[in-house]
Amino acid sequence: MVALPLGILCHRVPRLQAGVLGVLNVLQTVPSIALFGILMAPLAALVATWPALAAVGVSGIGAAPAALALFLYSLLPIVGNTVVGLARVPAAAVDAARGMGLTDAQALRQVEFPLALPTILTGIRIVLVQNIGLVTIAALIGGGGFGAFVFQGIGQTAMDLVLLGALPTVAFAFAAAVVLDALTDLSQRVPR
Repeated sequence: MVALPLGILCHRVPRLQAGVLGVLNVLQTVPSIALFGILMAPLAALVATWPALAAVGVSGIGAAPAALALFLYSLLPIVGNTVVGLARVPAAAVDAARGMGLTDAQALRQVEFPLALPTILTGIRIVLVQNIGLVTIAALIGGGGFGAFVFQGIGQTAMDLVLLGALPTVAFAFAAAVVLDALTDLSQRVPR
């Protein structure tokens, strides 16, 4: 909901592209556990300032910093792939759409976006598989999920607990990759 419009904006306003992609590249290079830790302090300060945020689940530890970090990590692949996908749309197709009387918004929706969709779906696939793996690490800051089993098993040297968390994580990541690959393949075959 954020990355796709941001990618379209970066494509439409090229002078924004370098700055936005640069910031997102820097965010992507921060190790996940470090980003989880960095986000804990500002979120705790927000809750201290506005206690009502705690009622909706915001806190310095737990799911809130994990969700925010995963959101930040998901921006670069989708924004980048949106920019690349739209840049690959043949100029002749866009010119033909405009020649037929389509507005910029109509040309984007009816011509550019469908042609860029396979590349955009590839970015979404990367994000989905990446975040399924990263959410396991979020258990270290109280994010819960299958990572809790993995780290509890490591702490107790209990391989069955490690596998109880690791195997479903691998299965979900694999299933997500297969589904998104199928959608990408389908989007390339559908006549436009």
